Amino acid sequence: MKIGIIGCGVMGGAFARQFAKKHQVIVFDRTREKAKALAKEIQGASAENLHEFAKTVDLIMLAVKPKDLNKVASEIGHTMPKGTLVLSILSGTSTETLRKNFPNASILRLMPNLALVCGHSVIGIVDEVCVTQEMRTMMETLLADLGLLVWISESKMEALTALAGSGPAFIYVIIEAMIESGIAMGFSAKESQELSLKTIEGAVALLRASGKHPGDLRWQISSPEGTTIAGLNEMESCGVRSGIIKTFLATYQRAKEILRLSI
Repeated sequence: MKIGIIGCGVMGGAFARQFAKKHQVIVFDRTREKAKALAKEIQGASAENLHEFAKTVDLIMLAVKPKDLNKVASEIGHTMPKGTLVLSILSGTSTETLRKNFPNASILRLMPNLALVCGHSVIGIVDEVCVTQEMRTMMETLLADLGLLVWISESKMEALTALAGSGPAFIYVIIEAMIESGIAMGFSAKESQELSLKTIEGAVALLRASGKHPGDLRWQISSPEGTTIAGLNEMESCGVRSGIIKTFLATYQRAKEILRLSI
């Protein structure tokens, strides 16, 4: 399959590197040096202009900033071959908005997170009546090696953006705090990072393997008058749990605001 990617930023580049393992990839970016460098890295090709680019690929991935959507659409929105499959990873940009900008295309709106670079992404795809079985099969084959693929209603897309899209950033804050705690207790930075990461990996693995609720496992670790319950009480007094919930809900509200502004 010949895949075209418009935008060679962090996410566009990540998809290009993954797709290039099995497909022919052509990239385009307003900064031509960036496109040429990425094309050389993945042994693909870079396009000089969007008009020819749009005519030569089997599907197009939009990986530009949302503010640049109108510019791209003004160049190829009405000239691309009818039925061209367009995948959009633009945050806060609805399927309806995409259809207005690319009336000749078949649209699929995606929301990945950055873990796709190591094959552990969460990728949400808007599931609509117009999504054919052929499109569904194509996407599941194309994205199979990139992580968890979930088909969801568009009404849940902003929630997925907050939970899975932004979520890793919040997890990194927690990991950073664990590492700094370890340093404060006498471990080197390297030792503390390795211990923290392995602790988190083990906690997730145990949760998956046991099939239990996180609270059940938390209670198993908490001995009467022990160290764990002392720490948990401190977390509650500091409002850690409510702070995390508020963080995700604030992210969700901002995602909805961005969506409203784009319509």
